[in-house]
Amino acid sequence: MRRSPILAACLGLLLLGAAAATLQFPKDHGSHPDATLEWWYWTGHLQSDDGKPYGFQLTFFRLRDLFLAHFAWSDIGGGKFAFAQKTHLGLPGIAGASPSHLDAFNEDWFARANDGDGRQLLHARGPKGVGELSLTLTPEKAPVLHGENGISRKGAGPDDYSHYVSITRLSAAGSFTATPGGVGRALHGEAWFDHEWGPGGLPSGVQGWDWFALQLSDGSELMLYRMRTASGASPFSAGTFVPAAGGGAPTPISWKDVRLEPRTRWTSPHSKATYPAVWSLGVASLSLELTITPLLADQELSTAESTGVTYWEGACKVEGSRAGRPVGGRAYVEMTGYAGRDVPGFSAP
Repeated sequence: MRRSPILAACLGLLLLGAAAATLQFPKDHGSHPDATLEWWYWTGHLQSDDGKPYGFQLTFFRLRDLFLAHFAWSDIGGGKFAFAQKTHLGLPGIAGASPSHLDAFNEDWFARANDGDGRQLLHARGPKGVGELSLTLTPEKAPVLHGENGISRKGAGPDDYSHYVSITRLSAAGSFTATPGGVGRALHGEAWFDHEWGPGGLPSGVQGWDWFALQLSDGSELMLYRMRTASGASPFSAGTFVPAAGGGAPTPISWKDVRLEPRTRWTSPHSKATYPAVWSLGVASLSLELTITPLLADQELSTAESTGVTYWEGACKVEGSRAGRPVGGRAYVEMTGYAGRDVPGFSAP
């Protein structure tokens, strides 16, 4: 019997809900080979023992049997940003990801679970000028499922979704070595972990997205993504608020509750793309009013040798108030589509 598109979509959603309900951790931090596109994504704010601030991004992508990776390092005090990228077929000892637990690697870069105790080990080394990062991350909160039962809808189509899981706060400790054979600089701080998998299609009419991961000084976290169309934010833009420990369960955020406006803009000297810079963010249901400011203006990655996407991904500071009381914090912001380099097969967060 031939099914109508609407019936097919409804049946698909029912099956997705059943699949999401069976997610199990730490197993589901591992790979899902039946998904077309998957990525594991870390960002974080670090500082050395002498107080110098840094930011990092490490992402492992799997597009069918192709494995790609990005590593970016923001030297806030030094005003420097550098990144590296890798692309390999999934071959033993070269690149891959385990389906049974967290263990993604691309050559000598890796992210893996540490003997089932919940800690994560990260390692990445870029070319000259990027350096080598080694971190141990300890989760401070349980995994958070975004969307209904962990299904994050990006559009109306049956394939416009991803399974989306985060650990929104992890303590970080490790080292960074700026030059080969040099002395490692001890680091500590906090990180954020995202994991998504699904069909990987970018919904029709979406020009790009703006993604925000905020770690606030009151112990709460906020994830938001705005899917941009020619007429503004897609109705599938959404988010999740994670209260401080003991403050209750995570709650979904509807985009109708959000006010997001760029205050200034920055034009890249590399791609010539113009991005929003300082953001004004309000969430009415949380009585939250924030200003999000990049810690470095230039945190743009041009990844022609891997994903083919030019995007801005960077460390930011957060200032503002919640329910009339001052609140600060740190954030990572990702902006795509401004340089016109987005490609099919790499969908929104």
